[in-house]
Amino acid sequence: MATVYRFPICVWKNADANFTARILDDEYPSGIATGPTAKDAIEQLRDFMLAVNKHQSWYIDEPGFLDPELRVIKFPVLPEYRMRNRTHTCRESIRFRMPCIIGRRATGALSAVLPTLGIYFDYQSGDSFEKLAVHFAQGHLAGLTPRQLSRFLAPRDVGIDQLQITLRDMADTDDDSRKLRPLCDVADHLGVREFRRVSRTWEREREVADLSQILAQENASVCLVGDSGCGKTSVLVEASRRVERAIATARRGKRQAVFWQTSGGRLVSGMRYLGQWQERMEEVIQNLASVGGVLCIDNLMELVRLGGEAPESSLAAFLIPYLRHGELRVVVEATPAEFDACDRLLPALMDQFQTMRLEPFSPAASARIVQRAAEFFNQNESTTFGPGAAMRVHELFKQFQPYVAFPGKVIDFMGNTVDSALDAGDDSAVDIARVESEFGKMSGLPDFLIDGSEPLSFAAIVEQFSIRLIGQPKAVECACRFVAKFAAGLNDPARPLGVLLFCGPTGVGKTQLVRLLGDFLFPGRPEKERLIRLDMSEYAGHDAPFRLLGSTSGGGKPSDFIRRVRANPFSIVLLDEIEKASDEVFDVFLNVFEEGRLMDPLGRTTAFNSSLIILTSNLGSGASGSIGFDKSSASTRARTDPSAVLKFFRPEFFNRLDQVVYFDPLERTSIHEITRKELQDIARREGLSERRLKLTFDEPVVAQLSEQGFDPVYGARPLQRAIERAVAAPLSRLLIESPQLRDRCIRCQLGRDGNIGLIVEP
Repeated sequence: MATVYRFPICVWKNADANFTARILDDEYPSGIATGPTAKDAIEQLRDFMLAVNKHQSWYIDEPGFLDPELRVIKFPVLPEYRMRNRTHTCRESIRFRMPCIIGRRATGALSAVLPTLGIYFDYQSGDSFEKLAVHFAQGHLAGLTPRQLSRFLAPRDVGIDQLQITLRDMADTDDDSRKLRPLCDVADHLGVREFRRVSRTWEREREVADLSQILAQENASVCLVGDSGCGKTSVLVEASRRVERAIATARRGKRQAVFWQTSGGRLVSGMRYLGQWQERMEEVIQNLASVGGVLCIDNLMELVRLGGEAPESSLAAFLIPYLRHGELRVVVEATPAEFDACDRLLPALMDQFQTMRLEPFSPAASARIVQRAAEFFNQNESTTFGPGAAMRVHELFKQFQPYVAFPGKVIDFMGNTVDSALDAGDDSAVDIARVESEFGKMSGLPDFLIDGSEPLSFAAIVEQFSIRLIGQPKAVECACRFVAKFAAGLNDPARPLGVLLFCGPTGVGKTQLVRLLGDFLFPGRPEKERLIRLDMSEYAGHDAPFRLLGSTSGGGKPSDFIRRVRANPFSIVLLDEIEKASDEVFDVFLNVFEEGRLMDPLGRTTAFNSSLIILTSNLGSGASGSIGFDKSSASTRARTDPSAVLKFFRPEFFNRLDQVVYFDPLERTSIHEITRKELQDIARREGLSERRLKLTFDEPVVAQLSEQGFDPVYGARPLQRAIERAVAAPLSRLLIESPQLRDRCIRCQLGRDGNIGLIVEP
């Protein structure tokens, strides 16, 4: 596999009319070549880098010197002679005008190069580089004779150019790789292209230096602990580069692949029979021992849950004696929850590791990261992050996904936004509008929440909900107060978007209000993704928590519920008929309601911080017997009794609810409005609109369907069935029997016999 690199270089003409080219990167201090023309010098430099790649493939890295800018420094130097062990200083100094190129490292540090002297140095501020440059230059030229100094007088035709080369990655066809089977079959060397493309270790320089120091020690195994996406893999990749470069320098350039990345799944992949994976692991350990290698595993929990039915028979348990006796070195990655779980399940394993924790970034550091990422994309992609676009990314994640660790998912989002801009061809620019649009597609959130510039009227929200949910003004207003709170960004980022309990008789609109909230908050997602529904009557047994979370055996696969939440973190989680769940299930959700996180027995965490959790219940609703439409009767017999709700839920559970929304029994006027709305929905169906058919209803039809469709026990639930039976079914027969019927009006009226009929008007 080949990769194109573009290294900034400096080219100048010497006093002897030859040209010199030098790479402006202290990773390649020997990267200098000369030739009779500038083109020849650059070609010589290209040949040098190809030779380096051939013999030291892990050594080549992305350019580490960015944004080069040519400056000129002026300073005097006194020539000196040495005769008979004595130094004679000339009376007059020589004035130098020397090129100096300033830029920055990929980490953001300011850096400079004196190309004609081969001096590289870092500096702190824009006005300090010149003093440092003069200091280094005078120190380098001190003690030289006038003739020797003449070689460094102002060169001609100094310019900054670019060296573009295509380098191959180390392939499995190499002799060394063939000797390292099965290691090369189940692991990848951290020097290959896929790992060099891992996001930069911005703001992690100290952690990289500390890990490099640990990895340089013999027999040291390390556990990197940090939240998912905080940069554990990036730190490991950069530290491994430094260690391998140090080894190459000590061995005078001899190649050695030390760090090999794999996973628990790859180590046992294809091993179907007893003892197979154990035999493979023994061979892998022998391969690593032959090259002094280190096995890097991206998920500690996989080691504990794979290989056997219990942690004591797992991959992790198999590795313990090899780690204890120094026959194997391992670097593993884990989240804090996974680390604690493994410490409980297999403490002997954790005793073999030095622990290194990666702390979360501060708000200022995370802001600098997105700015550097934008500069990185500007340098390496054919696109431009416009002013404020990078900071808008930071603001959106801080507001809507504050629990997401920097920089993993944030950098991924920026990369996807760049790809979207390139695919669209819109001048390859990424501005604030594009960032907000892509965030809306990713999250499913509406534009008015992401943009925030348009005023949002609370009365308009209530009106929008009231049009679609009839007869529940109090419930609508309670739900809309929550929506307004979320739109204003006043919800607690450490908890779910909200935890609401909808209480009321059956058939009064609880589930309908849930759907309306999903349509309003997540319009960018299909309904099956924005609404995750659990029928809690299915979680009433003693094994309910295990079915809710997933099995701990057989690979520890998460449940369908957990997988859906992970796939769609921006969603509504509906716990229908919550009172039917077992007590153990209530205990499971206590931490979800409080901290927005659900941890399974294997320490894997699922975040609910971007989810709205709604519980529905019929508790306290005395809807039994015939209550008709009498308002006073409905109030006394079907209205929810709040004391019954308080009595059922334990205080620690009830106190974690953000709001209890009570639904009233439906009245006669509400049933009429619902009936009219359902009939209007039928009139807008596709089968009628395609034929340009208009469907109208007489008022007696609405009245009769209202009487037939409402049941005092089941509320408005039978209404839709009555409408389908009396209107939709006859209408479908009419359309099938008259396929030529178009551009007409169909009238639905009540006949003298009391039956509903359809008349096609001329």
